[in-house]
Amino acid sequence: MIAERVSVESKARKKGRKKERIKYFEMARGDIKRMYKTPKEIERVTAIFDDAYEQTRKREIKIIRKPNRIKNFLVRWKIRFKYGIHWSKPLYPLRLIRNYSLSFIYHLLGKEKHVFRGIEFALTFRCNFTCHHCLCANIDESNTKKELVPAEYRKIVKEAMRLGATTFGMEGGEPFMKKNWVEIVESWQPHYNHIQASSNGYLFDEKVAEKCSELGVDTINFSLDSGIPELHDIFRQKRGSYERVMRAIELCDKYKIKVILNTVVSKANLYTDGLIRLFEFAEKRKLFVNVLFAKDVGEFKGKDGTLTKEDFEAFNRLAEPYNYWHIHHEGKLKSNNGGTGCPGVKEMVNMTPYGDVINCANNHVYLGNVRDESLSSIRKRALTESPFGKYRPCFLTKDEDFMNIYYPLLKERGNMTLDEFRNALSQYEKTNDKEVYQELCSSCSSTCN
Repeated sequence: MIAERVSVESKARKKGRKKERIKYFEMARGDIKRMYKTPKEIERVTAIFDDAYEQTRKREIKIIRKPNRIKNFLVRWKIRFKYGIHWSKPLYPLRLIRNYSLSFIYHLLGKEKHVFRGIEFALTFRCNFTCHHCLCANIDESNTKKELVPAEYRKIVKEAMRLGATTFGMEGGEPFMKKNWVEIVESWQPHYNHIQASSNGYLFDEKVAEKCSELGVDTINFSLDSGIPELHDIFRQKRGSYERVMRAIELCDKYKIKVILNTVVSKANLYTDGLIRLFEFAEKRKLFVNVLFAKDVGEFKGKDGTLTKEDFEAFNRLAEPYNYWHIHHEGKLKSNNGGTGCPGVKEMVNMTPYGDVINCANNHVYLGNVRDESLSSIRKRALTESPFGKYRPCFLTKDEDFMNIYYPLLKERGNMTLDEFRNALSQYEKTNDKEVYQELCSSCSSTCN
């Protein structure tokens, strides 16, 4: 192993950044006294926090491994089989082969058709954490809207399966806070489909682990943002949350449930030792890291946590030597028209607890509601009348035009309809004298065909 720190910017730029302030660190500092009680604890944790802040200000990445492309290639294929195929569900691999074959045929024939592979359901926006980046902060409407019930989930899943879906996931909020989560998962035909869950791990005890195993939950994504326990706990604003994740991983090993680590990469952790320790932990335990880049939405709005182009380049260099990771939704179902990018709408959708269909959990352009119309019609419209019909880089972190339209609109409301987004798009194009998404008839309404 090697160990060196590499600066990601020139001396001139570094000089200009000496007084750079990152609001996250200023705001999170106050959490230490709230979370830790004794003066000795506060002093110890403050020192860890200050060290992370200084590492961030220096903007240096730590390199302790060298890339091994052959090993990376072999491990990637191993990961595909480990997480992608569930032999305990005999019909699932056959349906997966069917989808891949259809996708390959569409590509071979030059058809722009996409195989639908699943839905991520937010069972509830309620949560037992108050994370610094929480995307649900402004969109919880549980006091005014009714959440979906198992009978509705059963109907949605049946239609999705007719469209080709093989994967269904539960997230939140915190999904294990939903009292009838077991009944909901049972409505998803769990012994026929791939079932996954995303959780902060705090409520994941032996009873929950055993029930997940009985139901046929294949994979659980646990949130882990740093390999330094105190930094993870501060980001999640919950003391002991790191240790609960470690316990949850052990329980999943016991009950034969596969584990993925959901890691939010932001200015709060990119340049810290904590991120390197996390990658090292995952590499040693052979746990897959699902990297999610911070977005300027929810509780992370205005905290200077989102990455710049320079930061993205730094991350790629830092992560390159490691094998067990990928960027969330950066890839796609293999052979879907040969491109890469956001798979939202084309391959999968997310759904709010109230039945609103969205491109992804962070993108609050509401495409339609399954209580008002079929999932098929909503997806068909979104494929032709929204930017989500094409494979593009992440809309919320890498698409400058989309961000320039979306974020100002989001400040006015917690969400927006597709019509509202299209109207804002049209105005943006007129103001800037440019056509952003050529496949859309942006000069007219969102009903344009």
